[in-house]
Amino acid sequence: MAEEVLGKQFLQLAIETEKNGRQFYEKAARRSKKTDVQDVFKRLAGREKEHENTFKDMLGRLSGRRSVSMAGGDYQYIKYLADSLITDNDRSQFPKTKTTRTDIEAMETGVGLEKDCILFYSEVRGMLPRPDQNIVDMIISEEKSHLSELSVLLGRLRSGLQTVKG
Repeated sequence: MAEEVLGKQFLQLAIETEKNGRQFYEKAARRSKKTDVQDVFKRLAGREKEHENTFKDMLGRLSGRRSVSMAGGDYQYIKYLADSLITDNDRSQFPKTKTTRTDIEAMETGVGLEKDCILFYSEVRGMLPRPDQNIVDMIISEEKSHLSELSVLLGRLRSGLQTVKG
């Protein structure tokens, strides 16, 4: 497989991951009965849409550029990470079709999603041109802030606080 194709393939996976994350957060916002929880999920859905658009822009700029090559084992590892984020199976961490029954379950799923995205993007960034690596670094930083926000909110929900501030 050509190096350029690898970069494009993983950007396409990143786009799909962000799209599915956005859909999950939108669904979680609709299911929640708490306005403050809804607001957090809506905000996260909006950020995931922005990330999706950023990766689409990067994919467009990648045309004609070559990415870093990788050994077969490294390729399989990153492909597994991506597949675990976007497939529809019970073992998947990615909540593409997962239905959560409570806000706590939705938060736990979101925490898992954000952790997996951070790992995936950290691995993929080296396959991209240097300017795009900087963009991915910013997205990783945002994903970390999403993880932090979800973790704090999850802790508040678990402790039974009625008002959750984002």
